[in-house]
Amino acid sequence: MVTYVELRDARLGTVTEAAEAWRLLARRSGELEQRVVKELTGPLRTSGWSGDAASALFSRLDVLDDEFELAALLHRMAAIVLGNAAERLRDVQQRLHAAIDACDLLGLRVNDDGRVQPPPAEDWHIQLDDGRAERALQYQNAEIYTDLIGKLLAEADDADADIKRALGKLEPFDRGAMDTFEWKNAILDAREVADLLGVAESAIPAAGADPASVRAWWDGLTEDQRLLFLTAHPDRLGALDGLPATDRDEANRLALRSHIGELGHAPEWGAQERRELDRLLPLLDKLEAAEYGPAGQELYLLGLENANDGKAIVAVGNPDSAAHTAVLVPGTGTELDNMRGQIDRASEVQRAAQQIGGPTAGGISVIAWLGYDAPGFDTSAMGAGHAEAGAPALDSFVNGLNAAHDPGPNHTTVIGHSYGSVVVGEAASHGDGLAVHDIVTAGSPGMSVGTVSELQLDPRHVWAGGAADDPMTGATGSIPGIHDNEPTDQDFGANRYQVDTSGHSGYWTPGSESLKNQGRIVLGLYDQVTLDHGQPPR
Repeated sequence: MVTYVELRDARLGTVTEAAEAWRLLARRSGELEQRVVKELTGPLRTSGWSGDAASALFSRLDVLDDEFELAALLHRMAAIVLGNAAERLRDVQQRLHAAIDACDLLGLRVNDDGRVQPPPAEDWHIQLDDGRAERALQYQNAEIYTDLIGKLLAEADDADADIKRALGKLEPFDRGAMDTFEWKNAILDAREVADLLGVAESAIPAAGADPASVRAWWDGLTEDQRLLFLTAHPDRLGALDGLPATDRDEANRLALRSHIGELGHAPEWGAQERRELDRLLPLLDKLEAAEYGPAGQELYLLGLENANDGKAIVAVGNPDSAAHTAVLVPGTGTELDNMRGQIDRASEVQRAAQQIGGPTAGGISVIAWLGYDAPGFDTSAMGAGHAEAGAPALDSFVNGLNAAHDPGPNHTTVIGHSYGSVVVGEAASHGDGLAVHDIVTAGSPGMSVGTVSELQLDPRHVWAGGAADDPMTGATGSIPGIHDNEPTDQDFGANRYQVDTSGHSGYWTPGSESLKNQGRIVLGLYDQVTLDHGQPPR
């Protein structure tokens, strides 16, 4: 229990210094994690070295990387707890000192046990009527301040107990023997710490909240509050449209690692757990491998859902700082299992745009957006149900990109492939439309609209492409009653860009005119787009 003397004389500046020391340790741990990536793992992984020895070393370096990253996280939380301790106890101590000063002014004496006593009185004085009244008031004041000091000590005791419990949650892990479940432990520990420090889950905006209001909420938090929310509730934070890309990525990577750790320690191991692990591990490998790649091609995990067929949103390049952003919406049969292929397509679009625009084009980010439940290869692909369900999510995500973007130029394009174009059409034709500059389709079976005018965008900024032998846009396209008119048809009213690739999935073949045209549209270089028909913007 905190005593009166301890609280009165506490040198809380040393607690603040300790908190700063933990913050410094967290920064150094983070710097070491970056050095492992840039100076050890990166050069070795890109050296071409392979074999059993290489695999064993890469695995150990990955663990070392994770250890430093997790250590930095735990050190930051320790700093937050100690910083909170200093603030709470300093506040109580200041109020205690104010009470002591008041007692001095009243002539009262505070004993070392915190009890307040009136000053000694002369016998002749208290025999007078005025003296007796004054003495009664002194006793009354002493009782009031004894009660006040007692409450302050109880408050300090509560704070001390909370701090003790919070620090007790931050248990170290065994270096060199880190287990994948440590990420889940970190989340559970952060959740209890957040609760003890008053960072309540109920304060997190609800799913589907307006992205602009989400950004305003996020900007109003302190750095410590943001860390606690991200670490304690990564699943919820990572799904919020409007948060900065780096923060969503941090939250979703933590959630991804936590899911992997949980699956690896599932009490009952079956086919479902095996399938989920088999699709999450390759995604994590893809994300981590990009850490060793060129600047500007880093991957950001902006969304993750492991239930059913799974969902994921991965940006190639930071969309918040990019001058040009494209959102690639995949189609039929796309699941979390084949997300790596969608990321590769996004990378091809980014690479093509970079080659066309050169160093003066500004940052380019292309996002593989599997933020909806795509239909399988069955009759559901002939209906609009999946698109109608996914359209609001796409609309919110695009609004979130705009809310999170840094000040400066921001040109946004959405590219719908196959059934993904149906999702784009549903989103653009309802409500206030999609907040983008250009809409592009590739291999579209239709967009659930009859003409381009229903997409609520200047027709000159709507572009459609279809390979000559693509069954979705060829002889079997525009089947009455299924997704409406085909956007590559001239009577639809969109620009038809030239496609020189083959089949339904070749639109991103490196070096192709199809890919180059998409890159030109992403950059807003409309006069360079080669067209079969239409009128580009001037």
